[in-house]
Amino acid sequence: MSATGTAPEGWAGPVRTFEMVVEQGTVAAFCQAIGRVDEARVPPTFAVVADRFDPGFTRRPAAGQGWPDGPPETMLHVEQWFELGEPLVVGDEVVVRRGLGRTWEKQGRSGRLTFLEERTELVDHLGVVRVVTGWVDVRTEAAHRDLTTGQRDPGSVPAVVAARPGELVLVEAITPTHLVRYVGAAGDWHPLHHDRAMAQALGYPDVFAPGMLTMALTAEALTTHLGGPGRGALVRLASRFRAQVWPGDSLYAAVTDHGDGTLSARTRNQFDEVVLETTAATA
Repeated sequence: MSATGTAPEGWAGPVRTFEMVVEQGTVAAFCQAIGRVDEARVPPTFAVVADRFDPGFTRRPAAGQGWPDGPPETMLHVEQWFELGEPLVVGDEVVVRRGLGRTWEKQGRSGRLTFLEERTELVDHLGVVRVVTGWVDVRTEAAHRDLTTGQRDPGSVPAVVAARPGELVLVEAITPTHLVRYVGAAGDWHPLHHDRAMAQALGYPDVFAPGMLTMALTAEALTTHLGGPGRGALVRLASRFRAQVWPGDSLYAAVTDHGDGTLSARTRNQFDEVVLETTAATA
């Protein structure tokens, strides 16, 4: 089932709806892609799997086809946030509401920046909103590949900074296989995250990790930190993407517990470049 309606309050455009099932195999595949050992619990960023069920999803080629008209539009994914209600469990059947949320513009160093938020809500059969998430992209006047390749000077080799005391190792030397496992589980098949030939033909040095893979790995660090007795569950999670993650990169996260029900995490690579900044709140 899918449908499209007019824009309700709080949305900037029409909202389409479709059904989604929280199925054990899909949960297991997502857990394996982010290194979670416990496949019985649904990870906090699992709602992105709605992409697999969305009949209008543009970052998935038609069955039996590649990208005959070129890849889908590439924008900068700068921010993602989640509001988490009662946790999803295997067997849940939800209705997904998806459409354009906030939009705004500002002038940046690379020209006019247009911010577009895709809002997704997962609603159960009782009408309870279980998860709301917003994916914030920026449409830029400068070419995306110029902004991407400029984040690391290919002519220099920075000093490697291994995991520091207190940091969690999220992944060592990420590979294209890591990327494929994630995009297959999540359902976001943008070719820049798995098709090296197309990425290089479009001017990129290589494929690069989806920002949501880095966020999912970081969310696991936060849930590990909250794993002790009496600790609250995550009710809000928000990340800002600071730099691309390339094959060969290692990722480390430093979690700070502020003692008031809020946490923050700083995720960096082996060159000490911050790639993700995350804040979270607990119940």
